[in-house]
Amino acid sequence: MKFRILFLAVAIALLAGCGLSDQQKADYATVARSGVSPAIYDKMTHGDPLSINDVIALSRARVSDGIIVRYIRDQGTVYFLNPQDFDQLQKDGVSPSVIDFMARTGRPTWGPGPYPYPYPYPPVSVGIGIGGHWH
Repeated sequence: MKFRILFLAVAIALLAGCGLSDQQKADYATVARSGVSPAIYDKMTHGDPLSINDVIALSRARVSDGIIVRYIRDQGTVYFLNPQDFDQLQKDGVSPSVIDFMARTGRPTWGPGPYPYPYPYPPVSVGIGIGGHWH
């Protein structure tokens, strides 16, 4: 218990001196109070990407969906989730809104989609020329 209080006090003191927005400071203070491991908190304060297991730990610690999604968005983390990842996230209680956001990070943002992964660029229409006209 003493470690957790000391950790929280140090975390808040460090955040006060950083060039973070008020929203980020509030989010990190909430994460620090949630009881999530110091390793995950450190990842977040250093701007490192969160693993699927980190997202699960944050959800289990009852960190709000908004904080998790905001962090993933702000860091530009991209997830290419496979069916097993979806199953694990759902089974471990991650909310559908967080899972959906994570899934959308791995999709291209151009065109009407959905396009199967991996597409390095938008699909191109190809025609066959017959008699000087394209069909």
